[in-house]
Amino acid sequence: MPASERLAEHIAEMPLVDHHCHAPQRLSQQIKAAHLRRPFTESVVSDVIELDVPHTVAYRTMIRWLAGLLGTDPTERAVLEARAQYDPPSYHRLLADDARLAACYDDYLYDEERCYSPGEWAELIGRPVRPVVRIETVVERLLPHAGSWDDLRQRFAQELVAAAAGGAVALKSIAAYRSGLEIQRVDAATADQAFLEVIADIEAGTFWRLEHKTLVDALLWEALEVAAELGLPLQLHVGLGDDDVYLPTSNPTLLRAVLQEERYRHVPIVLLHCYPYLREAAYLASVYPNVYVDLGLTLPLAAGEATDIVRAVLGLAPANKVLASTDGHALPEFQWFAARLWRASLTRALGMLVDENLLTDTEALEIAAMILEANAQRIYPAERSTS
Repeated sequence: MPASERLAEHIAEMPLVDHHCHAPQRLSQQIKAAHLRRPFTESVVSDVIELDVPHTVAYRTMIRWLAGLLGTDPTERAVLEARAQYDPPSYHRLLADDARLAACYDDYLYDEERCYSPGEWAELIGRPVRPVVRIETVVERLLPHAGSWDDLRQRFAQELVAAAAGGAVALKSIAAYRSGLEIQRVDAATADQAFLEVIADIEAGTFWRLEHKTLVDALLWEALEVAAELGLPLQLHVGLGDDDVYLPTSNPTLLRAVLQEERYRHVPIVLLHCYPYLREAAYLASVYPNVYVDLGLTLPLAAGEATDIVRAVLGLAPANKVLASTDGHALPEFQWFAARLWRASLTRALGMLVDENLLTDTEALEIAAMILEANAQRIYPAERSTS
């Protein structure tokens, strides 16, 4: 019997601490096909959603798996019709139960107005939902009220401390989407000048979002200082993501200045997504004690190579430095699909390693449990306090 068959039953029952996800939007159960397709691409072009997504491996697999769960024909139309028969609480709970979700860590400042709050989502799915603080969004809200760089940094630190006191389990930066990951040290005078330039843009009505590299860099160092003080991980987007990301500057090897800073060596740096920089991220996790690799958005989008992706990362990264997440967003189906795909990919990847005599069954199951749950329980404060 192939090892994957021996492992499958055990891995299927393992809970998942989804340490990087977003609450779904408040939508009725009767949705259009475009809504169901939307999370399966990072494109904002309607033709991609309408014409291309239905032909991806990820979407076709999702439709087939979801049809099996809902007991309907494996077609998009049948799935949408079956979905519409549920009330939202029953449907969300059905998917959460089938996905074996444990705690969910909600980047709640993403699309906040249209999504369930952490408390609402926790009640909906019957699981703990812990907030994750997106630092750039916090700063954007503080900027109009700050009088100087020093004032901004103090307000910023106070907001992060208050968020942690309110239950936040991590800080998160989307610097990769805004100005790139080559984070440089910024002195106070330079940071103040950058602050004044951004304020001038706000006053001129030309400010859209925080993307001034100098100020983004300066604030990331401030966030690291707070994370070090509070014992919080810092999540960083790497590689693919929103369609405004510029891939060459989202390579995690550009984080050298941050990763070599001894002062923050005890702050877990969680690299999110990582595609196509899988091996670079795995390398960093093998070299720096505080670097962790996550394959959140990568697996559910690149489903056709999911097993190879998991195996590539485990080829170099220590298993205690790899975490599973879904980057669930917009609809509960995306989180559910990603959770199922994680278990399927882990089962196949670890089974191959066992068949090649590189792991034993026991070791493979231990690694699966670490990736799905134990590693997150170790580095995030809420799970450390309850485990």
